[in-house]
Amino acid sequence: MPVIAEFTDDAGNDVMQQVIEHNYNQIKVDVKQIVADELKRIAEEPELQHLIKKE
Repeated sequence: MPVIAEFTDDAGNDVMQQVIEHNYNQIKVDVKQIVADELKRIAEEPELQHLIKKE
């Protein structure tokens, strides 16, 4: 079976957990940015402003 993703570093150490954690953390950062961008876009759009809860 072909290797699709290699999870060892140059020294042969298993780095799968570190790769998974890095990807997970990057996804969290990306999602937070997407949400912030969309909230800003909605707040600036007169037809959509009613969708944002006023505090």
